Formats: sequence, C-alpha cells, structure tokens
Amino acid sequence: MPIERFRFATPTEFVFGPGCRAELPDRLTGLGAARVLLVTDRGLEATGLVDPVEEALRAAGIAVTRFVDVKSNPTVDNVDAGASVLREAGADAVVALGGGSPIDAAKIMPAVAAGGFSAHDLMTGERRIERPGVPVIVLPTTAGSGAEAAKVSVLVDFATGEKKGVFGPGTAPAITFLDPELMLGLPRWLTAATGMDALSHALEAYLGLSATPFSDGLAEQSMRLVAAHLERVVADGSDIEARGAMTIASAMGGLAKDQSGLGVLHAVAMPIGYLYDLHHGYLCAALMPATLDANAAAVTKKTAWVARCFGLDDEGTDDGTDDGVREGLDEGPAEAHRGRDDAEAAAAARAGAVIRALNERIGMGMRLTEAGVKDDDIDRIVTDAMASYLLKNNPVPGSPDLCRRVLVESL
Repeated sequence: MPIERFRFATPTEFVFGPGCRAELPDRLTGLGAARVLLVTDRGLEATGLVDPVEEALRAAGIAVTRFVDVKSNPTVDNVDAGASVLREAGADAVVALGGGSPIDAAKIMPAVAAGGFSAHDLMTGERRIERPGVPVIVLPTTAGSGAEAAKVSVLVDFATGEKKGVFGPGTAPAITFLDPELMLGLPRWLTAATGMDALSHALEAYLGLSATPFSDGLAEQSMRLVAAHLERVVADGSDIEARGAMTIASAMGGLAKDQSGLGVLHAVAMPIGYLYDLHHGYLCAALMPATLDANAAAVTKKTAWVARCFGLDDEGTDDGTDDGVREGLDEGPAEAHRGRDDAEAAAAARAGAVIRALNERIGMGMRLTEAGVKDDDIDRIVTDAMASYLLKNNPVPGSPDLCRRVLVESL
C-alpha cells in the first residue's frame, strides 16, 4: 500500500533517567514560574511520594498549592475544582504528579481556568479550547496511561453519563519527566494493569486505519519494550532497568495513539469504566484478546507481528523460515506467496491466545464477569460504545455486532 500524506507533531519535551525529577525546580524557574499548582491524588499522597517533590519546589523558592481531589476515573467536577484553585492561587504553571488520573485532570485545568467555563462544556461540545492557559509539567508515577505524552484527557461527566476524551491547544504537557524511581513502590497488580494499558495504546495505534510510518515505529518499539520488560518488572518491582523501559514504552504508546488514534477496545472500555469504575488498564487487558481476534482478518500481517513479538512460536525451521513458506519456496513464487500468506494468517489467528496467556502470567486473567460486569448491561455498553468516535479508526468497520463480539467474548 503506498504511503499517503500524514503529519507528525509533538509539543512535549521528554526527559528520561533515574532521578531526573531533580531537574524540576530549575525547569520551572526557567519558565518563569514562581507559583505552581501541584495536582496529585489522595492515594499517592498517602504513600509519602508527594512531600519530597513539594519540598524541593519550596526549597527553590517556588510557592506550591496542592490539589488532591482527583478520582481514579477523573471527572468534570475534579477539573472544575482544580481550575478554581488554579485561578485563586495565581499559579504560573501546573505540575501533575501521579498516574493517568491526576495527569489527565491537570492537563485540562489551565484551559478551563483561562476560559472561565466548565469542563462539562468541553464534553458536550458547547465550548472549545481557545486559550491554552499556563504550561503543564508532568511526572508520571505509573507506566501505562500514556497521558504523559498525549494531548487528550479522558474525563467522566455524570451529567451526560459519558466518559470520553477532550483536547485542544495547550493540553499536551510542556515537559514530561520519565523518572523510573518514582515507580519503584508500585504494587504488582497495578504494575501489570498499567503495563497492559501501555500495550493497548501501542496496539490500537498500530492496527488503526490512521496508522503512519511514524506511529508504526513508535508503536512497534513500545510493544517490543513491553514484551521484553513487563513480565520482568511484575516479577521484580525493584528492577530499575525494567521500570525505565516501561516508562519509555508508555510514553511511546501515548505518542502513537495521539498520532493515529485508538479503536474498538477503547470504545468498549470507556462505558464499562463509567458504569463499574473498574481500572482502565485491567479493562484493556481483559478486552485485548477479543479485540485481536475480531480485527485479525483485516490487519493480518500486523496482527501476526504482534503475536510473534509476544512470543508466538511459528514452529518453523532453525533459520526462522516457516515450514509452509519453505515448501512454497521449493514449489515456485506463487506457492511461496501463498505459503507466506497462510503463515501470516495462522500467526494472526493465534494473537488473541498469546495475549490471553500473557494476562494469565501477570495476574490479569480475570474475566469481566468476575469483575462484576453484568449481562443486563451489555446492550447499554454496546449502545454507548457505538457513540464513540474511536470506532472510525478501527480496521474492521465499527458496528453493534463488532462491539458486542468484543464485549461478550471478554465476559
């Protein structure tokens, strides 16, 4: 397929390395920020991880106002409350410390504060972001959400009963510090769930209709890093090298999804997350095998690549040539081509099973019914999923049957 026109842009500067968070005060001073709003959540605050960051800022002469009222699925109300505090504090910058929840909330607060409206207006489309507001600097404490690299923030609006993404000018972080030391205390389950979240972004960006050579490069490298390091860091959370690799995988997946979008997995995950308040990374893990099965015929070669990346053994010869391909080579070019196609189709057909096995190995094997998802809600979930713009990017055309298949096969 010939390469058609596309664009690639990212306004975010990435700083990577164990301990790189120490550069934060100097970078804020360089931006002219004398007062900051530090956005985090109560769970992280309870770990003691927030205090040293705040103390370092205060020691550099920067005034800090802390905001912690962010839910695990951040809401319009969380953003509006934070924007109000931002205005009252007269902050020159926002620092987001935490996982995807405080980061997503923080990225929208400056625009809401500058525009003087509610985040609800963004969710309904009544308002658009025109003024970007003060810059946002991000320190992720999990490796998975991709929020540290993306302009989109996913919010819940109870007034409309929706969970969806909003974005606009200035909603991407100005600077993201990828410091794996911030993740050393992350529990095993959360490490696994956030890791599968990272994989889901790279995967759907890779399979999507809007994929480009740039997004494919980011997605493939993200998946390679997850394949090589997720099980390792789940087994040993103190493995700083594996933690570092996963922080990079998450950021690359976030960039990939920002460039080429997502698909049916996230379209279905959003309403489930809204209805049941389940961890988004877990939902991504639970829905991923069925997503691969449903899309395999439309993106066979890429799905086969995913299966092999995560350990599929084609049972080929020692030199890596599949037996069916070798037989085709012996018989002539046409047969060789058919042999390769057969090998790709066979590998793609096993991709879902490969990811199911990965889920079992890292403790993500719980089915949706075990997590509390009820048959009675299937129709509502499918209806809500069909309202998602994400389905336009899915390699198999978005339809109620597709959404229902992915959901039901994951129950």
